Amino acid sequence: MSYFYLDIETYSTGQFPDPSKDKIITIQFQEITGMGTPLGKLNILKEWEKSEEAILKEFVPLLKPWSFIPVGNNLNFERKFLKAKCLQYGVPFDIYDFTYNFPAIDIQPIFVMLNKGQFKGCGMHNFTSKKTSGIVIKDFYEAKQFDKIETYIEEETTAFIDFYKKCCIEFPKMFAAKI
Repeated sequence: MSYFYLDIETYSTGQFPDPSKDKIITIQFQEITGMGTPLGKLNILKEWEKSEEAILKEFVPLLKPWSFIPVGNNLNFERKFLKAKCLQYGVPFDIYDFTYNFPAIDIQPIFVMLNKGQFKGCGMHNFTSKKTSGIVIKDFYEAKQFDKIETYIEEETTAFIDFYKKCCIEFPKMFAAKI
């Protein structure tokens, strides 16, 4: 079974992202090994080149149960948006399978632990080489600075993969004496 880094970027007009009002502007994914080494190129499906509906229709067929393991940060966010948007556009999507039958690796709890158990301030940009939070996406999108969104995504992916690889190497060492 393959592992894929998975993330989305959204355009939100409110204080908090809301799938009923906001839209998915990118879906990005990259095949990696179980230890985080990239195996292929980073794929970025872009709403501004097609449409939100079109990128969903391109991506969702890849989500066959047991075809890959999503690896990411706060995958519940992706699940929530994918479910809502697929329902909106009538794109067949088995959220039950994606939520309960798919194995997944979500590193968000690691950031919470690194942040002394606090959710506020546990953003990936506070613990990796990622330079900023996703708050910049809204301004880039409104200014049609799509190249800056792509650069942000590439840097975020690199920061995620570097951190994930460190976790895969260091965590087993922490518990080696216990195993």
